[in-house]
Amino acid sequence: MKKSKKLQELLLDAGALILSGFLFAVSYNMFFLPGEIFIGGAGGVAEMLNILFGLPTGLMIIAINVPLALLFCVFYGYGSGIKSFIGITVTSLAIDFIKFLPAAFPQPKENAFLCAIFGGLTLGAAIGIMLYRGFTTGGSDFVALLIKLKAKNISTAKLIAAVDAVVIIGAAIVMKNFLSVFYSLVSVLVSSLTIEIVTGGFEKSKMAFIFSSEYDRIASAISEKAGRGVTLIDGEGWYTKEKKKIVFCVVKKNEIFLLKSIAKSIDPHAFIVLGDSTETIGEGFKADISDSTFKPKEIKKRGKER
Repeated sequence: MKKSKKLQELLLDAGALILSGFLFAVSYNMFFLPGEIFIGGAGGVAEMLNILFGLPTGLMIIAINVPLALLFCVFYGYGSGIKSFIGITVTSLAIDFIKFLPAAFPQPKENAFLCAIFGGLTLGAAIGIMLYRGFTTGGSDFVALLIKLKAKNISTAKLIAAVDAVVIIGAAIVMKNFLSVFYSLVSVLVSSLTIEIVTGGFEKSKMAFIFSSEYDRIASAISEKAGRGVTLIDGEGWYTKEKKKIVFCVVKKNEIFLLKSIAKSIDPHAFIVLGDSTETIGEGFKADISDSTFKPKEIKKRGKER
């Protein structure tokens, strides 16, 4: 049973990587590259290098991300970096291997707005699928999280937007195409909205109730690995009259997979109830609505109770 569950998760991860890799290739080769629309992060830099020098976009994304990934692992842990590197590699290689895809529109530069819309949709879907399965694509995320180590009072969302803006504006200056800034911002907006939908709608957080005899180990693991506060609630089984502890915590949408993985790895029979939170105000939520799943090593432990 345990091996079957692991195989199922492995197949789901593989399927997510294949699908997201294909969608990444579609967004770049059918929309962004033909329309000369730049996106932020490593992808935007790689795209600019491709247009200027003909360098392979996918390989350039990997080359740019390797030093960032190593630096990320130093501060956030090597466990967090493994899936990130897998995601970066798969999507980057897909862009080069599926480059035979034709431009979506006969005159892509004249249809740049449509390229921005549909490119944003496919890119957002690709990133959303990866985040849902616990992967990431690096680039802006890495840079923003590294900057956040010093700029703790600035939200992750604002840092990512700032990094993307620098890349987009830089690309516009180099390419002498300032109109592309408008289309690029449109694609970033569309992709961001698509990511929200794919990862579970517009709700920013989920409430989790976990019932398990291994409540202490699960609570400790959530606090250490997910960096989320945990509260233990006294409970009693109606039929058995047995006193039990219920693990309660609130997590972001992109942390749901991590939470379930933690609980099930400790107790495969753990009973987990997830519910939407209309609004969550407090440390790690309202003040910073786009924190990454990954936490720096030095702030992973926030305590067992909020």
